[in-house]
Amino acid sequence: MPLSVRLIVATSLVVAVAVGTSAFLGYRTIESLANQEVSDRGTDGRAAIERESDLLAEKVAAAAAYALAQSAWSDVQGTLDAALREDTKHRIEWMMVTDASGQVVAKTGGAPVDAIAQIDQRLGSRTHAQIAQSDFVYAAPIALGPGTPPVGRLRMGVTTAALDQELAARLAAADADAKASIRKIWLIAALVLLVGILFAALEGVSIARPLKQLTTQAQLIASGRLDQRVPAERRDEIGVLARNFNTMASAIGELLVESQKKAMLEREMSLARSVQQAMLPPPELVQFEHLKIIGYCNPAAECGGDWWTYRKLSSGRVMVVVGDATGHGMHSAMIAGTARGAVEALAEVDEKLLTPELVLRAIDSAIRNLGDHQVLMTCFATIFDSRTGQVVYANAGQNFPYVMRMGPGRTLEDATIIAASGNPLGDRTHRAEIKFGTAQLHPGDLFVAFTDGLVERQNKTGKLFGDRRLRSAIHGQVVQTDGESLVQLRDRVLAASEAFAEGVTAEDDVTFVLCQFDPPAASSRGRSLGSVA
Repeated sequence: MPLSVRLIVATSLVVAVAVGTSAFLGYRTIESLANQEVSDRGTDGRAAIERESDLLAEKVAAAAAYALAQSAWSDVQGTLDAALREDTKHRIEWMMVTDASGQVVAKTGGAPVDAIAQIDQRLGSRTHAQIAQSDFVYAAPIALGPGTPPVGRLRMGVTTAALDQELAARLAAADADAKASIRKIWLIAALVLLVGILFAALEGVSIARPLKQLTTQAQLIASGRLDQRVPAERRDEIGVLARNFNTMASAIGELLVESQKKAMLEREMSLARSVQQAMLPPPELVQFEHLKIIGYCNPAAECGGDWWTYRKLSSGRVMVVVGDATGHGMHSAMIAGTARGAVEALAEVDEKLLTPELVLRAIDSAIRNLGDHQVLMTCFATIFDSRTGQVVYANAGQNFPYVMRMGPGRTLEDATIIAASGNPLGDRTHRAEIKFGTAQLHPGDLFVAFTDGLVERQNKTGKLFGDRRLRSAIHGQVVQTDGESLVQLRDRVLAASEAFAEGVTAEDDVTFVLCQFDPPAASSRGRSLGSVA
């Protein structure tokens, strides 16, 4: 057989095998990456659903505890119905509550009342268990407080069907993309093969050596060594084929690098959020003598610029600080962490001399020269005397806090604004102007501090939640002496904000803190809020 014919045949076979092997490995690589991404998303999604469901079960159990203890079945039913309405992701299939004797006192549609025994057997001592491919059941004891015997039990059915459908759709789309890439590779291979057949006879011996080199390098690339490149100096079809191999190898290599970078960035952001959340006070209510404190902080992105903290001082004093760095994201979170660190460091030096103004001055010094870009922070600091209700405060541009007065029947009534403005901290051109003053809380009074993310929460029409709706969510509420009432009031404020937003994602971090001065013995009630400097 003539050399040209043999060269044509050999070239055709080598190119076909090399391209086919590379295409197959490329397809498997893309398919493997896609499957891994879907698997990671599925694992993260199910873990998130599990965490959210556990928290929701505990939240609903806490909300229903008082009503269940009082045998107010309709209030328990209302709590379940409200939880279903707030489930915008439609993951909750059913909920039911039993009393201490195991009798069902409230349930939603679809609740398997006849299968309680089987459900409890499946759960055992766990908080949740899988009962079908996409169905899970969660349970939480209902108690009036830590260490008290349960007055009932909540069971909740949760489905992951939507997540499973999303993962199946992503997997199908990735498979379609991989097949489309294979078709393109085969098309290029066919064109290169045709050109090789036309010119093989003319090139003869001059092509034999480059073909051998090309085959060797192509096999290395096909075996997964994506750092290998084929010499592409020739200006003929062999050079075209070499450049195609190099392009394919570069594309796959870049895809792997980008996937690794994305995974690393997601892990770093997740870690940063975990660290920032760990710096915040726990969501549970705390009490220092006659002062009860509970707060809420949720960033609009993975990390945020909002933060708050409290610190117990000597002689029954308690310091509370609420701050809001401009913007949100990693940079704002770092500024917020620096500010909180300044507060902690200052409190460790000599807390007997600590004043709200001194706290804000320390934060201003800590954040003023951080980074190349100036980031401002509004901040409100206050020190409560948990024994007398005396309040000393300082404000640097933060929203004015409220004092909600306690009326007859422990009903929260008229609100008084603590109008002390000041300028934001961190301005490199001017010394921060800080307004400070004192106020007196009376038995039952509620101190409300918040960032602008709460009152500037928008709905679908662009309207703001506003101060009036915030006060309306608190006004007229009955706050009993038990801490659970204050927890429910916090949840009510959050629920009112979410209901107003109508599912619109928050554009800014949301933070608010409730502090109630609630000594056991009533005292005479004045109305003076002190002075502002």
